[in-house]
Amino acid sequence: MVANAGTTATGAFDPIGELADFCRARRLWLHVDAAYGGFAALAPSGRRFFEGIGEADSVALDPHKWLYLSMGSGCVLYRDPAAARAAFSHGAEYTRMIGLERDEAFAFWDYGPELSRPFRALDLWLLLKFVGAPRLGQAIERNIACAKYFERLVHASEDFEMLAPVELSIFCFRYAPRGFTGDLDVLNERILVDVQRAGGSYLSNARIGGKFALRGCVLNYRTTERDMELLLDDVRRAV
Repeated sequence: MVANAGTTATGAFDPIGELADFCRARRLWLHVDAAYGGFAALAPSGRRFFEGIGEADSVALDPHKWLYLSMGSGCVLYRDPAAARAAFSHGAEYTRMIGLERDEAFAFWDYGPELSRPFRALDLWLLLKFVGAPRLGQAIERNIACAKYFERLVHASEDFEMLAPVELSIFCFRYAPRGFTGDLDVLNERILVDVQRAGGSYLSNARIGGKFALRGCVLNYRTTERDMELLLDDVRRAV
């Protein structure tokens, strides 16, 4: 079974603790997809979402998403690494270690599908050593605060509406002026393209409850509430 810990579209969470109990009672493997949202556990306001995650059999994390690292830094954590080794290891002659057991204490190819790989772990190790988990948690907390500030800006406006509640740093909204009788999906698709082409801000898209949504995601430690105001101004200029 797969549980979400911060979905790509909206940052939504499944009840991980309840699903862990369900899987344990039925001897099912529980995988938690925390690729985007997992590092929110470093922020005080995000920890409440992760109750029971320690019971998961595996957890996927992408440091290149919310630990501010470059693309390609991803990892999977296993509660019992023997299960991963049983799934991925194979006895090919070209992977057999001969006389190197003490030098190669951990053969990565026995725990995942990749045989060759770059040294992705170095960036993550340096980040944690230089910055430290507490400061990373503070930066993530500021990202969440920016997204919630944007949500308040939208609620205070008369021409925009939120399409999903803000849980982490993702916000989904749309331009919906009063009295408009046309196709809001078409209107917001055009706004999205115009915002992207203008180059001042960048939004992606999602579909929430059948409605086309403008989607923002705060994943930069330098982002401020002022940037949220500028983003809304950029969208208004594209209208």
